[in-house]
Amino acid sequence: MSELDKRVDLERMRDLRGRHRHPWVRRSLLALMAVGVLAAAAGLIGQATKTVAADGAGARLELKVPDVLRGGLLWRARISVRTDLDIKLPRLILGAGFVEGMQLNTLEPAPESEAARGPRVVLSYPELKAGDELVVYLQMQVNPTTIGDQDTSVQLDDETTQVARVTHTTRVLP
Repeated sequence: MSELDKRVDLERMRDLRGRHRHPWVRRSLLALMAVGVLAAAAGLIGQATKTVAADGAGARLELKVPDVLRGGLLWRARISVRTDLDIKLPRLILGAGFVEGMQLNTLEPAPESEAARGPRVVLSYPELKAGDELVVYLQMQVNPTTIGDQDTSVQLDDETTQVARVTHTTRVLP
C-alpha cells in the first residue's frame, strides 16, 4: 500500500462518517437566502416608489419616484401629464436633484429641445391637446459620492406660465 492510501480514510471521505448533519446545514442556509429573495419578489423589501400628484390650471401632473436611494443604485422616475385644456408649449422643469449627483442614462420620449433654468433642466415637448397624456420615463443612477437630500421636484409650464408643480425630495444614503 502506498503512503497516500494509508492516509485516506474511506469511511470519513466516501461514506461521510461524522458529517451526516452537513447536508442539512447547507439546505438551511439556502432556505435562509431564499427567504430574502421571496420577500423582495413579494415587494416587502427593496426600492419602493412613491406617487406624488398635483392638479393645476388645466392639467394633472404626477411623479412616481423613490423616496430613499443609496449611492450607485440604478433607479427610474415616471412623470405623467394629463391635460384638461390645450397646452401650446408644454415644458417639464426637473429639479436639480435629477442631474446633480446623478447620471441620466435614458430619457423617453426624447424632448423636442432641452435647456436650463439655473440648475434645473427644462424639457420641451410638442403641443398637448385637451385629453392628451404625456408620460416621460427617466432611468438614472446615483453617483457613489452623492449623499443627502436631492430636489426631485417637477414643474409643468406652458412656455413660462406655471401650470402645475409637484414638490419632492429624495434622500440619498451613503
